[in-house]
Amino acid sequence: MVILAYNLSPNIKDNLQKIETLRRQILLAPISPKTELRLRWEASLQRVYWSLILAGNTLSKAAMITLLSTQNKKKLTSEQKEVVNYKKAQDYIKRNWLISPRPISLTAVKKLYDLACKPTLGKTSKPTKQRELKLFLEYLQTGKENPIIQAGIAQISIIDINAFDEGNGSVARLIPYLFLYKHGYDFRGLLVLDEYLRRDLFALKEAIQSVTRNKNLTLWLEYYTRGVLIQLKNAYKIVSSSKFQTDLPAAFWKLNDRQAEVMNLLERPGSKITNKKVQKMFKVSQITASRDLSQLVRLGLVFSGGKGRSTFYTKI
Repeated sequence: MVILAYNLSPNIKDNLQKIETLRRQILLAPISPKTELRLRWEASLQRVYWSLILAGNTLSKAAMITLLSTQNKKKLTSEQKEVVNYKKAQDYIKRNWLISPRPISLTAVKKLYDLACKPTLGKTSKPTKQRELKLFLEYLQTGKENPIIQAGIAQISIIDINAFDEGNGSVARLIPYLFLYKHGYDFRGLLVLDEYLRRDLFALKEAIQSVTRNKNLTLWLEYYTRGVLIQLKNAYKIVSSSKFQTDLPAAFWKLNDRQAEVMNLLERPGSKITNKKVQKMFKVSQITASRDLSQLVRLGLVFSGGKGRSTFYTKI
């Protein structure tokens, strides 16, 4: 049975207040579009890295950087596929759930599993405890809880429900971002909560076990809100200093004239573009169009949908 009882302790209230202050500071921090693009890309990489090493992935951060920053046509290992697929799940949240009026449903959670876990686990996305998960999601969204509290409850409850045969940990680490982005708490894409979870495994284990031991979420939410606060402090330091963590060629971040024009075209609401259209517009080969579009995807500027010849690209 899912435990939903908790108290807004002085520690939780203090953490939430400081989080709101940092949120405003991060949103108002003056940084150039190019700098923000790079900082967001690096934060996305950090989320992938810290979450997957929690799941036991042994790839180094350098290997993940190479994988996500190059157009790799070679057959990927299972661990490499995990990296690519987890990034796709992040992109799905960013593209589909930022300030969304829709309630988070069972379908959305299954989508996270399908993107992040199914390609490597090969398991069905149908939760084994579908009714329990559905009722939990509905109940959680009937109240007026702070989005940070909702995100924390969602994460621990996915762990508790254990809805899928495998991959529950990955889904549990993704779902807080689903709730945060839905309510506009994306923090400019710079929050890396996964690092906090992995840095001290003993504290994480204690916080999780406190829920069952006390039949109460208060200690977990104290741990969780403290983690959000710590990671936002780190994010604000990075924003203030514009200090980059990855060493990639300057050319990686620079758009050519065709890519810049594609981004201008995608500014129109509901617009999309295909490889064939890029070929026709710029009189280039299919390979050149593919390279241009793939680079925009790697930079996190566009999202690819569909499959094969039906693949299309929209602005994230």
